[in-house]
Amino acid sequence: MRDFGTMPDHLPLRILLLFLLVFCLSGCTASRKSTQLQITKESYCSPSIAVAWDNYPLSHNIDSLLDANHALAQRFATPSILLMHALGVLGDVHQIVELKNDSSNLLGAMQLRQRIMNKILLANAGIGAITAELDCEVERMDQIAKYIEGKNAKRTTRLTVASIVVGAASGVATSLVSNASWNKGIAIGGGVAVVGLGIATLNPKGEKVELIHKRNLLRDVWLQEDNQDIPSFVWFMLTEKRVNKVGDSSLLNSLKHRWIRYQFDGDAEMAATSVSFTEGGNYTAGDLRDRAAMINQLQAVIKSLEQYVNAFLRELP
Repeated sequence: MRDFGTMPDHLPLRILLLFLLVFCLSGCTASRKSTQLQITKESYCSPSIAVAWDNYPLSHNIDSLLDANHALAQRFATPSILLMHALGVLGDVHQIVELKNDSSNLLGAMQLRQRIMNKILLANAGIGAITAELDCEVERMDQIAKYIEGKNAKRTTRLTVASIVVGAASGVATSLVSNASWNKGIAIGGGVAVVGLGIATLNPKGEKVELIHKRNLLRDVWLQEDNQDIPSFVWFMLTEKRVNKVGDSSLLNSLKHRWIRYQFDGDAEMAATSVSFTEGGNYTAGDLRDRAAMINQLQAVIKSLEQYVNAFLRELP
């Protein structure tokens, strides 16, 4: 049997240097690179059939609009008048108000009311369709994020176990080898190996997935561009300042500022480069969680328009 105590000093040192190099490179590489998981890139939440919303241009000259309809201000709140404008029922409401005391034309009033209710039914259907799509997308993001987090957790566990094994093995080896050079080399090599595995364990990004979303409602909000992915009356209500009772900003602009503050720590430049506002790209689990949170908030804002519809119905004679 070979006597390790009599081996030349330069041989173990060379071997150990090679050992160190392999572990350092493997640890650093693992900490820098992220595996791209293969999943369904396209969203199954987008409408399978192109939805032809009843889109039409809406004037944002609100001062002139309110002046022209000042007679309604005694009965209706400003958001209700704006909702009538967005739904295209201002003329019908004027006629109902004029006929409310005319018992001889109850049938005409009922027909006008029915026409308004039909518009409201379509409006609620549009709100429901958009919020259902967003709700589906939130669930999809959460599911993929959990999948990635599970993969990352397994990887971290494997690296932690390997680190423990390497540390224990190097400790045992130093106690069995009598040669001082070998002892020093094994201790250094084992320590560096453990550090390399630790760096890989602390990799903050982990694995990634590629998602494609050419239809991206978050991008519409971020750029404040109406790409007709949302019904016209919804877009009008979301982008008109007078609808929002809090501050001097539209509902969508307020939402955009909340995203910058809470999802991007107040860094507008970082937000502007987010993959969530593009047609697709690589997502980490954290990116997916941020996207899900923003979609959830957009869904809540759109859903809140039902409150304005309900308020209008209560005011309608």
